[in-house]
Amino acid sequence: MKSLNVLEKENEEITGITQFQKPIVSPAFVSAAIIGIVLLIVLIQIGFLNTYIRFFPKFEDTTIEGRGTMRFNWIMHLHGMVMMSWVFMLLVQPILIRQGKMKLHRQAGQLSYVIAPLVVVFLFLVNQDAYHNNLNLAGKFQAVAFISLTFPGIIFFGALYTFAILYRRRPALHMRFMCSTAFLLIPPALDRALIFYLNLPGFDVGSIVVLLLTGTITIIDSVKTKRLSPFVLVFAFFVLHKTLWHLRETDFWQTIGNVIAKLF
Repeated sequence: MKSLNVLEKENEEITGITQFQKPIVSPAFVSAAIIGIVLLIVLIQIGFLNTYIRFFPKFEDTTIEGRGTMRFNWIMHLHGMVMMSWVFMLLVQPILIRQGKMKLHRQAGQLSYVIAPLVVVFLFLVNQDAYHNNLNLAGKFQAVAFISLTFPGIIFFGALYTFAILYRRRPALHMRFMCSTAFLLIPPALDRALIFYLNLPGFDVGSIVVLLLTGTITIIDSVKTKRLSPFVLVFAFFVLHKTLWHLRETDFWQTIGNVIAKLF
């Protein structure tokens, strides 16, 4: 009996799973996360090709007919580096899970304690820079209106990352909240792609695409797990985001936006 107990204990140590535990994260979900992040990276390259990448390495201010002037500064460069660092971290993590390298996965995840605060800081700085540019070009009313498009992402990224850390002991939830942050990077790239390649109104069309995407993923994940998916928070955010954009010129948003503008 004693030898049998020892054998069972060794088996638990090797597998990391007891008979009372289910697999930590579905292999299908891990694979879907990897594919999704790869597609996001491709979309980012396409979306930012005409507004950033093609100006490498000189990054000289350039006026594009019908598109205004492309201006570059250190905030934009560092913002891009930080955001891509976050995306690549999101890609590496599920790859490590798929390979069973959980210790390395946890060690790599500690980088988020540095990168996530930097994401928030540079999102704020980019918002601040955009606000002052719009203030000079279009006046305060339109500058405050534009805050409805850019500022909510800071709050929501912080909220999703906070949930991910709070649920770090529950891998299925933790991974979903971490993956949710990737959805916030879709609109900036998609909007630029729609504007420059298809000559469509970026956010108006892009937001519908993102709502359909997040809504579909939320339903599929909820059905598969037989519980309300955490992705419903992402869907709700994009509904709120689109609503605020349509309210940007109302007294309601202008009151809120003017309070936020004081931070800049």
